Amino acid sequence: MLLLNSCRQNPKQKDLSSNSTAKQAKETEDAIGKNGFQLDQIKISIKEIGTFPYLDAPTGYKYVNQVDRKLEEKYFFHTDSLVMPVSGRYFHATIFSEGDNFEDTYIVTEYQKAIEKMDGVTIYSGNIPPLAATLIDEQKPNYVSDMYDPKPYKYKQFIIRTATENIWIELCHGLNANQIDLTVISAANEDKIRH
Repeated sequence: MLLLNSCRQNPKQKDLSSNSTAKQAKETEDAIGKNGFQLDQIKISIKEIGTFPYLDAPTGYKYVNQVDRKLEEKYFFHTDSLVMPVSGRYFHATIFSEGDNFEDTYIVTEYQKAIEKMDGVTIYSGNIPPLAATLIDEQKPNYVSDMYDPKPYKYKQFIIRTATENIWIELCHGLNANQIDLTVISAANEDKIRH
């Protein structure tokens, strides 16, 4: 598994690596924004990503109520009108602090850094899109029962593409909630899109 603690590097090397990764991620996000969501626009990672579910809790935090299913479908978004049902191996956990302090911004930032190191990119950041809220209400997908709040204050979704799979990652957190939902889905390189 990839740990969220960064290894020691020469500060200049670390800055160049961070800037290069951030630049590549921004270029990919810009291309997706201009052309609509096209999976083939996202770079295929050749980096070592470890084993499912690929991420550990950040230092000072822990996973609680972990669920690991061989198959589950979950909604991922790109815009208010684009909802992608993604099926594959499914992991869900709630992230809690091991102490008294809970900093959701720190947790999200640590995950984003770890995902970008694996050549992952952000595909969505914001409130739940209206179409997704409607689909959750109408279809009541199984994954909703794992979440603290299926319509949280903030969603942050990412994808990492490899030669054999697409790894979809979601962080959800609510206003004044001292926990974050983490979901990881490992799917074959075939995804359906609903408009």
